[in-house]
Amino acid sequence: MTSRTRLLVATTLLAGFVAGPAAAAGINVLTAWYGQSCNTQHGNVTAHVKSRCDGKQACGYTVSADLLGDPAPGCSKNFVVMYACQGQAELRLAQMPAEAHGKAINFTCEVKRPVAQPTS
Repeated sequence: MTSRTRLLVATTLLAGFVAGPAAAAGINVLTAWYGQSCNTQHGNVTAHVKSRCDGKQACGYTVSADLLGDPAPGCSKNFVVMYACQGQAELRLAQMPAEAHGKAINFTCEVKRPVAQPTS
């Protein structure tokens, strides 16, 4: 099983508990991972990202090894956030390729509407 598959399976299992009716309005961070690409501990930065983003409709988050620590020195780390939005069924994934340190990622609960297709 790949790291990405493990992340999706674990997060799907968590979603039933976390994204239920008691979840906060707006973004509900289920798991956040700095360094998945380096096989670091799954969910190693969840608490920090939750504290900054839960309950908001949109969140801009700058990845900082100074705040998060460096879970894998010498390895170029990516950044992954799996989250749910109150009142929406699907889980969402926001990710940034390695090296994520110093870069900003934005994620939102904006409802994705289909683009109207012209009729003939």
